[in-house]
Amino acid sequence: MTVPLAVDFDSPGDFAIFILNILIATTTVIVAGSVVIAILCTKSLRTENRFIFMLNTSISDTLSGLTWCYTGIFDVREAYPMKNGTYSIAPALLGVNFVTILAAQVDRFFAVRSPFRYHRLITLPVTIAVCVYIWVHNYALVIVLNFLTSALAAKVNAGLTVTANISCIFIMIGLNIKLYLIAKYQLDRDPQNPEVESRKASVQLIVVVAACFLILWSPGLINTCLCSFTTVCFTARNAAVNPITILIRGNTIATPILYIVCSPALKGAVLTTVFKHCRKFKKR
Repeated sequence: MTVPLAVDFDSPGDFAIFILNILIATTTVIVAGSVVIAILCTKSLRTENRFIFMLNTSISDTLSGLTWCYTGIFDVREAYPMKNGTYSIAPALLGVNFVTILAAQVDRFFAVRSPFRYHRLITLPVTIAVCVYIWVHNYALVIVLNFLTSALAAKVNAGLTVTANISCIFIMIGLNIKLYLIAKYQLDRDPQNPEVESRKASVQLIVVVAACFLILWSPGLINTCLCSFTTVCFTARNAAVNPITILIRGNTIATPILYIVCSPALKGAVLTTVFKHCRKFKKR
């Protein structure tokens, strides 16, 4: 069966939406993929917990960009009732991103509040195990939903989504406020040395990333709650023309860009491991 394109190309707006979605997919893969390559190729980065969380979100962002080549270009609706969907595989990637950012917030909070216990308990294998668990948990849920009937899966998914999203959002907001206050007052009072500066920079980065996440995801989360509890609900014929979905996809671009811009170590790694090799490839 042939899946039709998302738009009919009857107006300039259709062309604009089509081009926009191609740009979103391409930019996401390039930017997030660069972060993945840089961290994997740089030993000093892949041995730090905070960069493991960056790696995890960037992997999910890269895969999200690849799936957007399908869901953002063709006539696809992932919400129930699905139409030409990916059996919730693509939306689950966004869930991985969501939970990983929350886990990174908890990690930074623990790191600055109890640094000695943190270094003793939260080792690199523990961090990797947390990231693996996030993937397993999300896709185990996807498998369960795919075995249910469409009507039951829609109810279960709606209940879980609303409950989990509301809980996580409040936790994320609370942690962001606490981390902001820690970065502004506690770390500023500590004797300045490279370790304190590194902790402060990592806290500031996750605060900015989480704030960006909340801004871009808020319309979608609000709409999900409205659809679940009221008769007011915004819907679109497919994902490609849904402004809320496109806004959420913007987070998959914004997050890796913030990583690169706000982390000098990662920026240097991207420049040396990715763009340097790209220049060599062009010369050949």
